[in-house]
Amino acid sequence: MNHTTYRTLDAAGIRDLIAGLPDIAARLGGTVEHWQVREVSDGNLNNVFIVTGHTGEVCLKQSLPHVRVDPAWKMPLDRTFFEAEWLRAVQPLAGALTTEFLHFDPVLYVLIVESLSGHTVLRSALMQGVDWPGVAPRIATFVAHTTFGTSLLARPFEDVFTARGIFCANQALTRITLDLVLDHPYRDHPRNHWEEPELTPIVLDIRSSAATLMAVENLRRRFLSQPQALLHGDLHTGSIMSTPDDTRVIDGEFALYGPIGFDCGMFIGNLVLHYFATPDHAARQATLRDIAAFWACFQEQFLILWNMNEAAPAGTLRPLAYGPAARVAQQAFIDEILIDTIGFAAVEIIRRLIGYAHTADFDAIADPQQRGACRAGALAFAYHVLEHHAEMVTIGDFLFSLGEREKTGL
Repeated sequence: MNHTTYRTLDAAGIRDLIAGLPDIAARLGGTVEHWQVREVSDGNLNNVFIVTGHTGEVCLKQSLPHVRVDPAWKMPLDRTFFEAEWLRAVQPLAGALTTEFLHFDPVLYVLIVESLSGHTVLRSALMQGVDWPGVAPRIATFVAHTTFGTSLLARPFEDVFTARGIFCANQALTRITLDLVLDHPYRDHPRNHWEEPELTPIVLDIRSSAATLMAVENLRRRFLSQPQALLHGDLHTGSIMSTPDDTRVIDGEFALYGPIGFDCGMFIGNLVLHYFATPDHAARQATLRDIAAFWACFQEQFLILWNMNEAAPAGTLRPLAYGPAARVAQQAFIDEILIDTIGFAAVEIIRRLIGYAHTADFDAIADPQQRGACRAGALAFAYHVLEHHAEMVTIGDFLFSLGEREKTGL
């Protein structure tokens, strides 16, 4: 197969590509003509396929020169390159909490990874009513290990700066995040949309609240100016695949260096969306449990790694102070991450309700009136969080406010 020019691959092209990759062909087994190619694209950006052979299968993702769900929105092809680089960076740190990297083609912008067809997208699983209490701690472990391990706390600044240089070039997807998460929902923009009239007065309140808009502006600045660690950049419940006992983070194409609380906030924000989308009291209590477990596990794992810093490579920022003063400084850093987490959770909720890309969580509510009330409850909660962001300094503050929403009927 001639790899000199980019072209969008069909099933025949995918088979030809894999036939020229002996290790992956052996993983599939059987002969080329018997390989089954099944499209499973469900995200906004890329074509995704599962290729199945006699003895195994792989997942293949190809960038398109446009947004998959909006061909008029042109995009550079390099997003699979950044996902490949992200996988290479986090696999040594996260172990089996992500998917195995197998191959990247820099001309066709094709990424091939381990197939997870035996897993379920976490959002879908939650909508089906499952209760998997091990997922949140596993995601916390993933975030703690990948952010600590790519930060100045674990690597010499020369290594970190080199990595920053790679991911600083991921400008197209960083622009999408800045615009769709941290800008467009707070102004009149054609990409915003919502159906329920109950949301409109809350949107107007958000856009006229000086405290809320200043909180968002601060989050925007931190998103772009605090390169603390390598982030997944889009850690929602649709970017996680799981079984009761095995959880994987996928789709790292939005990877960038940024504030650690951004990834934490994306995950918690999507759990909050699920909280408001389910009318079941027990399910809501499970979500509160999962948010608390995520934060407790993240904090614990991050501090364990930090306190093992004596084993870090030469040139790393080893601690100068020890004892109580050092512990106070560490906790101050963790508290800063939590404040970011709470703010980014709120903006994620808002953009998923009134911005360009909504979530399916609320689609399971058949009654339009109830669906509108649930979405309005989630939006009002996020507005409250941003309006009082400076006052929410513990995860308990956040969870208390969330629980109070249920007592007052949203």
